[in-house]
Amino acid sequence: MYNRKQNQNFNTVVALILLYAVLFSICSCNMGGAESRSSWTSSSVKSVVSEAIDREMEFVKPNLDPDLQANIDNGGAKGSRMSGRQIVDLTEKEQGGSGYIDFCYTVNMDGYADSRTVMDNARPLMSESQFSQLETRAAEVEKAFEEAAESYSKALPESQKEAFYKDLKSLVTRTVVLLTAGIVYAVIPDVILWGKVSAAAAISIGAGLVAITIMTIYEKYRFGMSETEQKRSLKDWMEQLIQVPKADFALTTTAGTLATVFAEGPVVKGITICVFAFTNCLETVSEMMKKYNFNM
Repeated sequence: MYNRKQNQNFNTVVALILLYAVLFSICSCNMGGAESRSSWTSSSVKSVVSEAIDREMEFVKPNLDPDLQANIDNGGAKGSRMSGRQIVDLTEKEQGGSGYIDFCYTVNMDGYADSRTVMDNARPLMSESQFSQLETRAAEVEKAFEEAAESYSKALPESQKEAFYKDLKSLVTRTVVLLTAGIVYAVIPDVILWGKVSAAAAISIGAGLVAITIMTIYEKYRFGMSETEQKRSLKDWMEQLIQVPKADFALTTTAGTLATVFAEGPVVKGITICVFAFTNCLETVSEMMKKYNFNM
């Protein structure tokens, strides 16, 4: 058990990781080597993405265009709701549609994918200038996390540093993946219809994995606290957090970045908010946005 000073330092580290995670949001991860694309088979890709679409549909469908929602609800056999496999088959027939299937598959791989693999699969789905901007943003994410690791791991007991870096690296990958998924959806050409469903499912998967990581870290923050301390409100926690050097700057940047991400479009914003609400992360985001006068 930590003493009070060690616990306070650990809480500071966890809080700052959480800030950076939300900062670039818009899967505890086995960071093994990425699965080679040459090992993919058409049947396995279709099967995985079909299951992912079925699983994420409750978050995805309410945020899609009404016409597309209606097609999904009534396009199956005898007017029933379409299955994920039917949507994948229709996507494959669209020009460039297979790219959205492959992208969703890569995001869903989690423990086998890294942010570079996901970005490489996103490249054919956007212009070179858009991809260049994504690369720049991803580099900023990674630099911010590395700086956080270097600065704030010093506050941790030596025995906790390995776990800290593992969690940090996991968050780097997951936030970049989610960021990439949001941008891929935002730049989908108007001529693509069914590919939107696979792209939207990728957002939902990415948001869910980031949210799970945030909640895991928050539970670590609560570990070792007394029952009274655990009852502190999120607002109280935020108020204490901004007293930490650089934390106020991080919070401001978080709120501003989220406002920009939400402005990418109602679908990207809607799916992310739905998943965050389902995983109890929405309060964290809305508290930050309110504090710095940004609208969700």
